[in-house]
Amino acid sequence: MSQVNLLDGPVDRSLRKFALPLAVSFVVNLLYAWIDLYFVSTLGHNAVAALGISERIWFFTFAFGSGFAVGSGIIIARRIGEGRNHDAGQIALQSIIVMFLIGVVLAGLLHYNLNGILSILGIKGKVRELSTYYFIALVWGVPFNFLIFQVNAVIRSAGNSKYPMYVLLLSNLVNIILTPIFMFGIDILKPMGIFGAGLGTSISYLAASVYSVLLLVNKFKVLRIDLARFKFDLNIIKSVTKLGIPASLQLIAVSVTSMGLAANANMIGTEDLSTYIIGLRVDLLVLMSIFAFGAAIEIITGQNLGAGNIDRIFEYRKSAIKQLSIILICLGVPVLFFGEYLGMIFSDNSEVIKGVRLYLLFAVFGYIPFAIGIVNIRLISGAGDYFRSLYIVIAALVFFQLPFAYILSNILHSSVGIWTSMFISMFLFAIISNIQTMKKGWLKVKI
Repeated sequence: MSQVNLLDGPVDRSLRKFALPLAVSFVVNLLYAWIDLYFVSTLGHNAVAALGISERIWFFTFAFGSGFAVGSGIIIARRIGEGRNHDAGQIALQSIIVMFLIGVVLAGLLHYNLNGILSILGIKGKVRELSTYYFIALVWGVPFNFLIFQVNAVIRSAGNSKYPMYVLLLSNLVNIILTPIFMFGIDILKPMGIFGAGLGTSISYLAASVYSVLLLVNKFKVLRIDLARFKFDLNIIKSVTKLGIPASLQLIAVSVTSMGLAANANMIGTEDLSTYIIGLRVDLLVLMSIFAFGAAIEIITGQNLGAGNIDRIFEYRKSAIKQLSIILICLGVPVLFFGEYLGMIFSDNSEVIKGVRLYLLFAVFGYIPFAIGIVNIRLISGAGDYFRSLYIVIAALVFFQLPFAYILSNILHSSVGIWTSMFISMFLFAIISNIQTMKKGWLKVKI
């Protein structure tokens, strides 16, 4: 059975059973970036930098789309916990259609304003040219990516994390096949270079979005999706928007910080930018487990709060921190000693690899505090108090990490200042989020 009983099942086992497919999904999603980076790295140093800048912009769209998906998913989870499955189905249908339409509009805006965005980021020369080629092909996958976000969020909110995993596996498979074909050509198809990498990814989003809708309609029977009786309900849209805006802003804050750190590294040197991009790829492979448990806690909190199981929420929180600590120690040790070899997949520049080694030295020791912070803010978000979790993220990242990285890197005249800021901010993140979680102000939020 694909559904996990998050209301009555054993806490440790239910959490693992629900979080494991989420972890696989996040790793598969990460492979998108790895695949494109692997093939694009054959085009040279500038192409790698261009891909990194394009993906920082792309993360903005991810933040926007997944933020609204998470917002609707929290409301759906709460309604399921309350036993109101019909209302949950109506919310699901409204949010899916609205998010696809928003994706179309956003794709157009990004396409016609790309030059301005690159200018703001200070990207010039060959890196700017290659960034433009890649992103023009990638941007029209935005509506289909939004559709995937939304359908997967709906399915996960009911306790099914396997179907979303299947969707992302299909998407990644299509990307693996198409990206090298478009980039390097085959028979009568001419090589498209970095443009082909973006095109392959966009088509893979299209294929996966079709598959996700088919799963929802034909296989997923928990929520009743009645398209024949559909009409826009402004009250539902307002409710989703009320949670979606702070959820999007939270992820956008992460995106802005990431783009800011990339721009900071670029000011030090192109090699430092490449170090950040490649180091982050290796780093994220471990962080996916944290994001998976965080996403699980969000849905679990929504369902159990709807059912009135407050104590059970804290049992899940304790279990998540315990299980993540074990996982991160097991993963962190090999990353610390061997992570640089993964970096060699994407670069043969000795200075870049040396930089990756140093980056990971700082990153590894921030894993557990980051995990505690993520579990805490996802618990708060799952209760519908996304503004509280937004404030925590802004305080730790935007107000501390970003300016401190700039100041310290200028004092040291080195990217070590950036890595140091990232490390310290993880502990600040854990402390602030823990204080807010234990105050229990999030219990008073109504959705």
